[in-house]
Amino acid sequence: MIVWITGLPGSGKTTLAKRVKSILEQRTSKNIVLLDGDNIRAILPCEISYAKEDRIKLGFFYSELALLIEKSNCIVICSFVALFHSVHEHTRLKAKDYFEIFLDPSFEELVNKNKKGLYSKNSEYILSQLKEYEFPTNSDFKINTIVNGVYQDHSIEISQKIFKKLNIFI
Repeated sequence: MIVWITGLPGSGKTTLAKRVKSILEQRTSKNIVLLDGDNIRAILPCEISYAKEDRIKLGFFYSELALLIEKSNCIVICSFVALFHSVHEHTRLKAKDYFEIFLDPSFEELVNKNKKGLYSKNSEYILSQLKEYEFPTNSDFKINTIVNGVYQDHSIEISQKIFKKLNIFI
């Protein structure tokens, strides 16, 4: 199974992925692998730019890596921005089981929280990329993760949905 957690930078993908992984590890004997975009980018053997074409290629790389690991009978939790319909559909079609979670706090909340400094007025990074992102339209679960500047923890609820998909009853 591939659990694909996506959303804008700073929306809580990594935090949620780690919490869900911890819950799953406590309640299932399956091997669980966490793939996080920041960690994978850090070990790539070459520079990948933030140009749209490179981000799409990287999204497909993430997808293929997750699919390869899934073949080893693992649950793969993916924490990536990768906001491109083609990447999501590719993974959904090829995975044995696919569960997509879209973290969707308001842009105002992300700007106010600004955890990674990406949403400052001087940052062209996020503003230029926002025009290119393709937000999920058919995710399995869509949640607002930041309310009044506070991250909302949905890890138990999401874990229960994953257990249900896996026919694991606790």
